[in-house]
Amino acid sequence: MSLDKLFNPRSIAIVGVSTKKAIFQVGGRAVFDHLRLHDYPGRIDLVTREPVVIDGVESVTDLAMLEHTPDCVLVSVPADDVFPVVEKALGLGCRSFVVITGGFSESGSDGAARQAKLAELVAARGGAMLGPNTTGFVNFAERVAMSSTSRISAALAPIGEIGIVVQSGALGSALLEEAARSGIGLSHLISTGNEAVTTLADCVDYLVDDPATRVIALYVEGFRQPDRMLEAARRAHAAGKPIVVYKTGRSDAGRRAAAGHTGALVGARGSYEAAVRQLGWIDVRSIEDLLPVAHYVAQPGAAARTMGIITVSGGFGGCVADALEETGAISLPTPGPATVERMRNDVPAFLSANNPVDIGGTPFRRPGGFAECLDAFADDPALHAIAVANTPIVPPWGADVAEAVKATHARTGKPVSVIWPSEIFNGEALRDLRAAGTPTFTRVDTFTAAVAGAAALATARDKPSRLLREGRSNSTPSLDVDLETLDEAASKSFLKLAGLPFPAETFVSGMDMAKVREAAGTIGYPVTLKGIARGVVHKSEFGLVAVALPDAEALETRAAAMLESADRNNLEFEGFLVAETVRPQAEVIVGLGLDPEFGPTLTFGAGGIYTEIMQDVATRVLPLDEDEVRGMIESCRISRILQGARGRPLLDVDALVSLVSGVAALAPRLGPDFAGLELNPVGVGLAGEGAWPLDASVFKARCGA
Repeated sequence: MSLDKLFNPRSIAIVGVSTKKAIFQVGGRAVFDHLRLHDYPGRIDLVTREPVVIDGVESVTDLAMLEHTPDCVLVSVPADDVFPVVEKALGLGCRSFVVITGGFSESGSDGAARQAKLAELVAARGGAMLGPNTTGFVNFAERVAMSSTSRISAALAPIGEIGIVVQSGALGSALLEEAARSGIGLSHLISTGNEAVTTLADCVDYLVDDPATRVIALYVEGFRQPDRMLEAARRAHAAGKPIVVYKTGRSDAGRRAAAGHTGALVGARGSYEAAVRQLGWIDVRSIEDLLPVAHYVAQPGAAARTMGIITVSGGFGGCVADALEETGAISLPTPGPATVERMRNDVPAFLSANNPVDIGGTPFRRPGGFAECLDAFADDPALHAIAVANTPIVPPWGADVAEAVKATHARTGKPVSVIWPSEIFNGEALRDLRAAGTPTFTRVDTFTAAVAGAAALATARDKPSRLLREGRSNSTPSLDVDLETLDEAASKSFLKLAGLPFPAETFVSGMDMAKVREAAGTIGYPVTLKGIARGVVHKSEFGLVAVALPDAEALETRAAAMLESADRNNLEFEGFLVAETVRPQAEVIVGLGLDPEFGPTLTFGAGGIYTEIMQDVATRVLPLDEDEVRGMIESCRISRILQGARGRPLLDVDALVSLVSGVAALAPRLGPDFAGLELNPVGVGLAGEGAWPLDASVFKARCGA
């Protein structure tokens, strides 16, 4: 599928255009008006029910009447008429479509069936189709305003390096407004609509190859093609193009992914945040941050490790410094003696010449005073980037700041950013800075999101994850099924066949105490006894676990108590699991899951009785290498105990890393009906003793689901 003629067509046919001129236009007429308004350089043909002339363009009544094949056909007809229009266009040789008509999958089962039929038609002919139910797109550099959104009726944003893809129509208007207000240049704005054929991943792929795009910004409601999106992310990484993402719809994905403790612990954003980290994306938590952060990381040198803050207000400078420090992404070194000496003529002794440097208003009292202070700061080799933190200042001083910032950046090449919450009082200076392309912020949290995002991007480039290096060979299965939980005995049997080691144990079905005693004698006391009841995952809640039973008498006593508990709680008792007793010094939880958006995931955290209490968990998207597994373990608080905190002995972390890596390696070969597993607890012994799965639950798709 080539998207060149879709997003940069030299000729366009619009099918379905109103002849009425109105203040508020929709559909094909709006697209026609926007193309004309913004000087689309190609040919526009109109297809209407009756022959008319609209703004000097004579229409035809059938696509077949055109003397040429258009590069792209925009369809704005009733939903029932879309299929025959597209079918005819395909027959004429057209392979690119923008369908702005609604009434497809977003409207219910009938619409979904209509969309599936349309998608099959276009895909079978190797076509590309944006939509249906899309507002279209804008290619800024080529002046292709092929969008129905009303914001396009005003001036467009500046031409620039940021390509935006949104799974929304109206939100694109808001982002366009923000870009125009902030002077942030755009290469493309694409609304994907229902993604029946051309998807979010396809659009990202296109922008990766687009020479006009330097940074890709995404508004995402759901990743519908995880494997394709992964490959697009890898291509963006290889091309050096950052991806900045605002992700909504957080709670639904979390609920669908939940199976057992691990699914609940991962929650709504666990897998997404893992993917962001591993793919080198920049996650923003506020939609207002999407474009400013993308604009910041587009500048060369944005991923600075050190920064100097120069401020007219010690208080505001302290706010910026505190926020930067909380990110843990950047340090604020003290400026060198030469830097302080150069500034001393303009910075009174009672003001701070540290970092942040509080210059107050003194430098503005002589021409070039602020510029000399800024130059001194920028020339300090310990500072990789500079931030100017201003509160409202008198407009002449504001003009000095704007000129100095532009000149210092031009002279040194160092990134210089401005945090200046004075949109009204110093609006002229802010407009001047934005016009020059200076990253300009009015909120501290947006600035720190940009700085932290750039640092995370640099980390991913310096040490790419296995997911980025190798991708993932196995496809992501669907989770639109009901799940069933295998009991512990069946789960362990399944995992043993897959090659996972467990302590010695025997399952005795039913209530045959003679066989239970025989199994205990073979394994050797002390033994651990577990009662297995259908559907019960957390056995300790029903008194179905007894550890380190010393002899046959204790064994029979606890077995009787388990049977009594099962009867009292109306449990369907299936048998006893008799196991070797090991002596763990700590307990952890390890889980494999299938996230509906990112596929196989690995979860690790504090286990046993502390699973829900501590909520100490880390999640990663598979595959992983052993270094990543070790880093995952070290990111959890339980790792302090594993490493021998407060004089405690060192535990067998190497054995744990090996076990967790082995669990991760199981994911590609556990069968098409596999939906997850949970080992809880996994016992960890002293250094050299090992790590052992002590309990297991396997989740599988129900037969016939």
